[in-house]
Amino acid sequence: MSAEPSEIRRAVLVTAREHLTEVVEELRGFVSLGFDTESNGFYAHRERVCLVQISSLETDYILDPIAVRDISSLGSILADPGVEKIFHAAEYDLIGLKRDYNFEVRGIFDTMVAGKFLGWKELGLAKAIEKHFGVALSKKLQRADWARRPLTDEHLRYAQMDTHYLIELSRIQRGLLIERGRWEDAQEAFADLEEVAVPHKEFNPEGYWSLSGSRDLSGQQRAVLREVYLLREAEAARRDQAPFRVMSEDFMVRLAVESPRDRAGFARVKGASPYILERLGEKLLAAVRRGLSAPPALQEPPRPERARRNMRQERAFEKLRQWRKQAAEQEQLDPGAILSATVLQEMARRSAAGEDPLEILSPVKRRRYAESLRRLLEQ
Repeated sequence: MSAEPSEIRRAVLVTAREHLTEVVEELRGFVSLGFDTESNGFYAHRERVCLVQISSLETDYILDPIAVRDISSLGSILADPGVEKIFHAAEYDLIGLKRDYNFEVRGIFDTMVAGKFLGWKELGLAKAIEKHFGVALSKKLQRADWARRPLTDEHLRYAQMDTHYLIELSRIQRGLLIERGRWEDAQEAFADLEEVAVPHKEFNPEGYWSLSGSRDLSGQQRAVLREVYLLREAEAARRDQAPFRVMSEDFMVRLAVESPRDRAGFARVKGASPYILERLGEKLLAAVRRGLSAPPALQEPPRPERARRNMRQERAFEKLRQWRKQAAEQEQLDPGAILSATVLQEMARRSAAGEDPLEILSPVKRRRYAESLRRLLEQ
């Protein structure tokens, strides 16, 4: 049984570049390290990594990249395939590290991915720690604003627990994966994570169509909603706040319905708090005026061009999907541990085009499933 969080030595907080350099040199002596990050995407318009947690077998570290602007010295550890980096649900952390610091991470072990190949039904880190170490972790700060400073002891302890148990957990999982003949599958999945790409996010000015109630508006009200929606995005970018923290979606729709012409009318709109009235009143009234003077908006949202339906491809995909469902039930695994939906789609496309659908399978997947899949697709 592992120690309770209250009995664990406090993490070492790193807030200076010189200190980070010393820590990196210490970390080079270990073959496995636990890693996690905390970001502020729930609060900011431009998300950024706000903490990097690192655990060795001896010490837990919490690196503050807001205080330490240059954390490039950490890159050599992350890029070294000889040092195993253990994450839980690594993709989000890897995207943040690549987006903000251009870090490449090699030698990954993902405890959530490992759980999928072990057939675990509950894949959350807290559940795994409770099951294997008898420790119940608090979820109180899951939605904390990690960009706020100073960091409290409660925040630091919460962040520390996200990596403290990762090395021990990965050792348990590695043994089980080897025992059940799934170690090669997990290694392939870990290697795929090394190539994760940073998604390109672009603001869609027609995104107001997705707001609840937008389709019930008149064309003129919808034109007002569009102007208010554009204003909210501009304000969110200017303040570096998440858009919903500038203005709620419900309020924007109500504002479009009322389309007030003056501050008195604006104040009568439900949700028009004194704070909004003071900070955005004039800008919102100007947006309403622009919407009222603009041509009425479309009655239907613009539809993206769709590729022509390929019935052969759709039938092949459905056959593959049903095969994967049955295989997952037989092997008692998450369906994604058999083959990802992306791989199924590409196999279906190749099959419909007369190409070899099995060509894209990895060596391990080919050994496991090629014969069964070939029989299926030849029917």
